Amino acid sequence: MRTGYAKVWIAAVLALAAVFFLSVQVGHAASGTKIVLNDREVTGARDVLTVKGTTMVPIRVISEELGYPVGWNSASRQVTVGSPGDTLTLTLGSTSASAPEGTIALEQAPFSQENTTYVPLRLVGTEMGLQVKWDNRAKTVFLQSPPPIEGPDGSGPNDDVDPPAPVPGGSQQTAAQVEQISFSENRLMIGVSGSAEPKVSKADSPNRIIVDLNNTSFSPLFAEGQGLLIGQQGQIAVSGSPDVTGVRFALNNDSPMRVRVVIDLNKARNYEVYREGSLIFVDLNKSQGPSTPGIGDDGKKVVVIDAGHGGKATGAIYSGGPTLTEKEVNMEMALKVEALLKQVDGLDIIMTRSDDTDVSLQGRVEIAESVDADVMVSIHANSMPKGSKPTSGTETLYTKPESKKLAETIHKYLIVATGLPDRKAKYQNLHVDRESSMPTALVETGFLYAGGDVEKITDPAWQNRVAEAIARGITEYLGL
Repeated sequence: MRTGYAKVWIAAVLALAAVFFLSVQVGHAASGTKIVLNDREVTGARDVLTVKGTTMVPIRVISEELGYPVGWNSASRQVTVGSPGDTLTLTLGSTSASAPEGTIALEQAPFSQENTTYVPLRLVGTEMGLQVKWDNRAKTVFLQSPPPIEGPDGSGPNDDVDPPAPVPGGSQQTAAQVEQISFSENRLMIGVSGSAEPKVSKADSPNRIIVDLNNTSFSPLFAEGQGLLIGQQGQIAVSGSPDVTGVRFALNNDSPMRVRVVIDLNKARNYEVYREGSLIFVDLNKSQGPSTPGIGDDGKKVVVIDAGHGGKATGAIYSGGPTLTEKEVNMEMALKVEALLKQVDGLDIIMTRSDDTDVSLQGRVEIAESVDADVMVSIHANSMPKGSKPTSGTETLYTKPESKKLAETIHKYLIVATGLPDRKAKYQNLHVDRESSMPTALVETGFLYAGGDVEKITDPAWQNRVAEAIARGITEYLGL
């Protein structure tokens, strides 16, 4: 077990401690207090409490999104995490915990009240590696977990990609970073931060299009989401394209660094390269020429479809049968919605991801802003903490007042299509809506867990009805 994970795994450890009760003197909770973990409100979380001036937060529901295996020793009332010789140990009621890096001091011992385990808020921030922010006006605790940068070894070099570049100290300053690479609608989209000018060329034997971005590296989040170490190669599987067999990319051995992206073709193709804000497009649908319309030109409305999670950010996980992750469910639904909207005249559709890539929340916003989107719709499936009462239902969320109508329009079709209990179109503090300038809605189609809505979520006929409902809500809102 890595030392960095030892800190994060405390959440999973304390989830087991919820079955034990320690009587302590606690203050009253602030009415309406909420906890938002990784930009999603923690469903079922109880109010924040105070113990002798220490802010205490319920850890059980937070730990559900971390989900690491643990062990429990009832005789010693100790919980262990990790392999022998590399173990994190906590004792219920103790103000200290044993970790591989040494003893961790807690300002207040964990305790349980009404079947909910509480830990110090400071522990969440300093020992679990989460960023903590308290919004007194909104009575909300915001928790954000930055991912580590690690991954398996990559594949060997080939004719398009040089061996991995040596990186002194694990990093090298570049003028730009690649935040995202995806391929949909027969066009490559590269999201970059900083200054990057693409050099695009064609090659044959075999046919391919090569995109070079000089003085550019991968962003840490992109590398983590793709399971890469700096300098490693990666690839994206492409299906449904008549021309493209795959996309591959790597950080080449130049000084300064150079990112190369290769589109593998089954026949020679022309293309057009253009920019939309921080996005670089290599479009195989368009011929060369300045008169070719760009995204949103000719009066078209621009719709961004955002498949939630991706890469190592799996979201909810169903393990009651064959393992099913929320990121897979979201991607499948998003692709169905995209296919339906592509049949509507007057629309341009942009996907924040069309593959198993982890795009940051702000990265999703920046994609929508770059193409000057008219609306953005994020697609998710809900999760429930273990041990909670089985819950079912569909909800559509928004943050900005100007997003309310979009959420309500989608929801009125969605609730009929899902056939699940109506959890309403309602306010929630969402990064993708709060930080974007266009109306944005987040759809929670159903609950992905045993006893929830998993049977419907995995039913192709149900998926088609729900996709049609989302598409219909979007087109009605846009007046199409």
